[in-house]
Amino acid sequence: MNSTVVANGSELVIVELSPTEWRVSDCSIEEGNPSAILGFICQIGTFFEVVRLDRWRERTYFSSFVRATETLAAGIRQPVLA
Repeated sequence: MNSTVVANGSELVIVELSPTEWRVSDCSIEEGNPSAILGFICQIGTFFEVVRLDRWRERTYFSSFVRATETLAAGIRQPVLA
């Protein structure tokens, strides 16, 4: 499943890395730029684990793939200030 989707008004590129793993990137950042990568989604049983690169020590779990992608899309609009 390689696709461009709109989640919560943010354009995302979702690239299937394996049948249970996806990379999620921001379309507004030039392709090939590592800062475009927002995070990863991994299916574990019936749940989807989200790892956001701006909060790489945290793991969040969702019961739907759509909700997992929406969480990453929310990170586009709410940057973490260091």
